[in-house]
Amino acid sequence: MSSSSFAERIEQAPELVVEAEDRLAQQDFAGAIALLEPAFQAGVDSPELVAALIKAYEGAGDSAKREMTMAVALEKTAESPLKLRIAYAEAAMTRKDWPAAIERWQSIIDRDEPFPPQIYLRQARALLAAEQFAEALRVVNLALEKQPGNTTLADLKNVIASHKAKKFQLAAHKLAAPIAIRWEVDEGQKQITNLESFRHYRIRGWVDARQDQRPELIASTHAGTDTLGLTAVEPSAPYQEAGWMFEHTFDLSRGLTLGVRLEGGKAYECLRFSLAPVMEVIEGREGWLFLANDTNASIDQFTGKRLLTDDETHQWHRFSAELAPLQQQRSLLFLIANSKEKVRPEYYPFEKADITTTEQVSAILQQAEVDYANPVAAMQAVSDSYYQTDTHWSGRGAYLAFVACMRYFGLDDDFDSLYDFEQRELVGDLGSKIDPPAKSLSTAAVFQEKSGVACRFSNHLPGTGNITIFENSRPRYTRTLLIFGGSSSNAGGFALLFAHIFQRVVVINLPGSYVQEIVDHEAADYVILQTNERYLATPGRILQTLDDANLDGALRGISASERIKLLERMNRYAPCEPYHSFMTALLAPSEAVST
Repeated sequence: MSSSSFAERIEQAPELVVEAEDRLAQQDFAGAIALLEPAFQAGVDSPELVAALIKAYEGAGDSAKREMTMAVALEKTAESPLKLRIAYAEAAMTRKDWPAAIERWQSIIDRDEPFPPQIYLRQARALLAAEQFAEALRVVNLALEKQPGNTTLADLKNVIASHKAKKFQLAAHKLAAPIAIRWEVDEGQKQITNLESFRHYRIRGWVDARQDQRPELIASTHAGTDTLGLTAVEPSAPYQEAGWMFEHTFDLSRGLTLGVRLEGGKAYECLRFSLAPVMEVIEGREGWLFLANDTNASIDQFTGKRLLTDDETHQWHRFSAELAPLQQQRSLLFLIANSKEKVRPEYYPFEKADITTTEQVSAILQQAEVDYANPVAAMQAVSDSYYQTDTHWSGRGAYLAFVACMRYFGLDDDFDSLYDFEQRELVGDLGSKIDPPAKSLSTAAVFQEKSGVACRFSNHLPGTGNITIFENSRPRYTRTLLIFGGSSSNAGGFALLFAHIFQRVVVINLPGSYVQEIVDHEAADYVILQTNERYLATPGRILQTLDDANLDGALRGISASERIKLLERMNRYAPCEPYHSFMTALLAPSEAVST
């Protein structure tokens, strides 16, 4: 195209756009494209022309040209409109190109501060679809920091967490072939575990082929086929005859077929691995959902099939003997967050045994004269203390546990006047395990006065080792509460109920444990050791220092890049010692696991 004709097109561009807009209004998309496309291809890329052409392609149903036009426009224009970049990311979402969508959402996050909070939501959905569960949780947590009361985000977090924790069982099927492959997994590996564990699964095996057949191992996955080496094995114990051995790490997340190719090119499929989802939810009466096949064997605990072993009984006696003198030194309460089936047995499809783990532990605590709270009767007396689609107590249930603790601490305020309760529809950690996710009504406790609560510090660790500190500029009591607990410490806003009352509340995710160093540092007026009822088979630990908690294990599998992001989030808070230094050392890149 000559320079004069290009100049003419630039000059005519505003008129073309006006005429194209008229045709778009008449839904003459082909006509609008015929007007605009030549100018765009000639290099005319004014925002108005590009927007009109994208709209024309969209109306004509030509998604490929629409996305291509957006890509060209974004490449040419450094300061492209946010609306265009969002549309470009949504185009990748529409065609389910999750890696492209994730990258495009991230470019918006990197460039457009502040940006609409929904950007985090969309990126988290793309990460979920791409099965990048840890990263999806990180992103949705960032969104919840900006919108802590957003139930859509809370529901999505539950769905992501359920996908991350979802368990699968590994099965191997021998195929009809003249050559056999025998196999075993590395010691310590589980054949029932989450999907992430199966992405890097080590298999040791043997091929029953003669030395002169010189076989090769063929591994076929969704990503393609690889040829792997074999090591010749001489006929000696424990192998009774000659053969070939291998030991390799495979991605079993979408299945694996192992085969053998003999010298000369003859190939056979011999062994196929597949994953079957393990049922994690059972439905009781009237649509109530309960946990199933969990590592704590909650059904067997309820029915009395799973009782304390001799070793576990000994551990509980030792723990209680250590806890009793600590309780004499300060106001300390051991709190059991009840299992849902204990609170709502009328909906549970199994019969409770007279003696369960809970009764055994209670007897040991009583014998050691340890004060503890098991608020099951209070929970049973209130219909909305738990809800259909979650294992944890609701806001109402959390409030009942809160009142039980406050009464134990000798605080007899009229707490009922401070809190009101609202109904909210939530997915919950059980509803999120169903496809599509199931929702039910839950109660939320709402503080009725002006709150001075702010998050002073968080290390943002998921699960064990999480440290969150709340400070209150308008406390009723200028005192400090320390909670060593598990997931129920946050469920229903349990910790926040105290944060509205006390000046400082420190919550550390170490269920039922006690760390002397932290108690001393905080000069804690009150201490709660909280554990979930289904964890009662194993007592907590009485530790001297936070180092003794061995949180390295909680960080296993967190990559170097994820650790850096955790440090970045933690560093948004002013340093809060000793927690900041402890976590900085723990998350140091030199200690990190590479991606």
